[in-house]
Amino acid sequence: MSATTHRLAWRGKLRSGFGALGAAGAPDHALSFTAIAVATAFLLLLMPSGGQRGSELAAAAILGALLLGLALAWEAAPRLAGPAVPLGYIALAALLRDGAGGSASGFGGLFLLPVLWLALTAGRRMLTLGLGAMFLAQLLPLVLIGEPAYPKSGWRAIVVLTSVAAITGLMVQHLVGEARRRASRLQAQAADLERASARLAQQNERLLELDRMKDELIAVVSHELRTPLTSISGYLDLALAPDETLVPQTRERYLSTVRRNVDRLTSLVNDLLFLARNDSHPLELEPCPVDLAQVLDEAAETAAPAAEGRRIELTVEAESPLHVLADRRRLLQLIDNLVSNALKFTLEGGRVRLAARRDADSVFITVTDSGVGISPDDLPRLFDRFYRASTATGNAIPGTGLGLAISQVIAEAHGSTIRVESTPGEGTTFELALPATDPPARNRAGAATAIPRAAKGARAHGRSSWARSARSRGEV
Repeated sequence: MSATTHRLAWRGKLRSGFGALGAAGAPDHALSFTAIAVATAFLLLLMPSGGQRGSELAAAAILGALLLGLALAWEAAPRLAGPAVPLGYIALAALLRDGAGGSASGFGGLFLLPVLWLALTAGRRMLTLGLGAMFLAQLLPLVLIGEPAYPKSGWRAIVVLTSVAAITGLMVQHLVGEARRRASRLQAQAADLERASARLAQQNERLLELDRMKDELIAVVSHELRTPLTSISGYLDLALAPDETLVPQTRERYLSTVRRNVDRLTSLVNDLLFLARNDSHPLELEPCPVDLAQVLDEAAETAAPAAEGRRIELTVEAESPLHVLADRRRLLQLIDNLVSNALKFTLEGGRVRLAARRDADSVFITVTDSGVGISPDDLPRLFDRFYRASTATGNAIPGTGLGLAISQVIAEAHGSTIRVESTPGEGTTFELALPATDPPARNRAGAATAIPRAAKGARAHGRSSWARSARSRGEV
């Protein structure tokens, strides 16, 4: 917005009244306009005239100096300078007019300057006061001094000049008021445009982000589809080849590889469908009391083959029983994702620990690994779709960048969020808080009615320590 618009908007805030002229500080160029008006009035004395009286001119010079002093002090005393400068200039014009020979001197036109100034900068009442002062400044010499300097016929000139000043002042004031209203509308429109521009910039950023995500989707999906499809095609050709020397065990190995790649494709498609459904419809949960220790054991059992294949120590530390209010299937999916992620980023011979502890009305679930860690620069975007940390790309660790995004969606649907702390080169901890709840009611046979139990012995799979011994060491 231009400086002119700001000034017009400021002037639009002025209201009629004696203090309006100086209430908001000095108007623009007040000192320069006052100096020009005073200098012009005294320069007119250089014109030939019938005679000049020194006493009136001396008084006018003193008054002119006072007006310049008031203009200089306008910022310090705006309520005094506001009305005093234009009204004082009317008195100055009256003194110069009288000192230069009266009504025949031609100085009456100076009365229009303060009227125009008031029309531009003040309200209606101040303009009316200025017009009244102008009328009196012309009428009093006619009544008190009279002939020959002020002939009786001069009243016509007084009426004409005052009428012209009133009409001009009111017209100018109306035009200025209209300009102020337009400036106010322009200011409001400019503010609306700024807000619209900000919204447009946000939308553009969102579109750029969506475009980036689309490119990442195409890149990830094309890679994740091409690799297993190529493997499936190759092994099917081998399995279906009319080779009589192909033993059944080899054919079965080929088909097992095909099955693994099909499962990989199915997992990718399911992840994409999960996120697509979540975008259009919030994730629906079926919350109920869930035995968290049982869920952690199942997640460890699922991940045990991958951990054993890389000689990673996989442990579970949780109280039993320990129940949370959650959707069991989705909670297990979330923990599976966190454990799978921890195993991928943990070097051979490392450690991954699943733990749960209760604190007041909440249960905290943690998955901790001794892996490569995550750079601080990657943490803010770690849960973005298709985002892969620099440690993943730098170490060529396979993945789609969807697992953590899905886990965060599930956590948020439970009214929680996944927190992450990581030190590069030392490891990472993911933590989730869920509301604790009482265990489900049991029927007469002593079996839980709400939650199905895992197979006997599942709890011990993959464990190296229990929460009781861990708590005794102060680790849980």
